[in-house]
Amino acid sequence: MTRVLQASVVVLGGSAAALGAALGPRAAAGGYIQSAGPGNASFTMYTGCAQPACGIAASGYTAAISQLAFGSTPGIGPGDACGRCFALTGSADPYSPAYTGPFGKSIVVKVTDMCPVAGNQEWCGQTATSQTNQHNMPVHFDICEDTGGSGVFFPSGHGALTGSFTEVSCSQWSGTDGSPLWNGACISGENAPLWPSTGCGNQGASAYAAQVLDTNKGSGLAPGASG
Repeated sequence: MTRVLQASVVVLGGSAAALGAALGPRAAAGGYIQSAGPGNASFTMYTGCAQPACGIAASGYTAAISQLAFGSTPGIGPGDACGRCFALTGSADPYSPAYTGPFGKSIVVKVTDMCPVAGNQEWCGQTATSQTNQHNMPVHFDICEDTGGSGVFFPSGHGALTGSFTEVSCSQWSGTDGSPLWNGACISGENAPLWPSTGCGNQGASAYAAQVLDTNKGSGLAPGASG
């Protein structure tokens, strides 16, 4: 996947932060929704993790997180989720409700990638105005197969789960970071305090934030203002 250097970032400044504050206590700059948990989440797996949206791959268990929690939009660079670590536990299969286990091991993953809304509406279609996906989960983690996490997390024959997540210190994560793949790569979340602290920072705006800004522009209101 082709990535765009961080130089192309759209800067919204204080207007995005003000909009985030207006959306509620879990809203972050740009209208993204980011929570340290504990909370509910859904989980799938994917392969091809060598060019992650954060710009730095890793050898330990890694995952992509849904776009609304990632804190950026495709093509403009890392979001504030980059580098943060999360403990994940699966407890149900949404496609096989009668299945009660056994489930795989709980794991700690580092977020290095984004699960974009486009093409992934079932799992990663959360928006600031509709904050859960089609399985009623506010956050989704797409666990990288290439680094081994999916192999221990998912029970045999089950490729999608729901369960719980909580942000943890990356001292609980085992692995090695790779080298930056381009200018603007960032995984500073690995050294930041838990959310709502800032690591890499958010970029651009969630779909809802962008819609409000466009509406205000057409109405003559200042960005982030309301009539």
